[in-house]
Amino acid sequence: MNREMRRLQEAEDRRAKKRGRAPQKRRGQQKPGEKQPIWKRLWTFLGEVRIELKRVSWPTRTQMVAFTTVTLITTTAVTLYIFGLDFGFGEAVLWLLEQGN
Repeated sequence: MNREMRRLQEAEDRRAKKRGRAPQKRRGQQKPGEKQPIWKRLWTFLGEVRIELKRVSWPTRTQMVAFTTVTLITTTAVTLYIFGLDFGFGEAVLWLLEQGN
């Protein structure tokens, strides 16, 4: 049971308590200290992941090409900038060391 469902269940239990009724026990609910087996928890998790992935707003092909192009250009520019700084400072240090001799 995920967080949202647990909160809804708790809110429903509070409303039922105010009305004077005992909260209904749901089928498959466990005692508070009881833990489900690992495979059942994993299967539940993967099912919830699948549901969430269906809700994702995936980019279109043109958006994906644009995002990839911007990423590659930016990465190349930053790499060249850092390479230039590294090369320049390296040459400057070598020049300073040669001047000392």
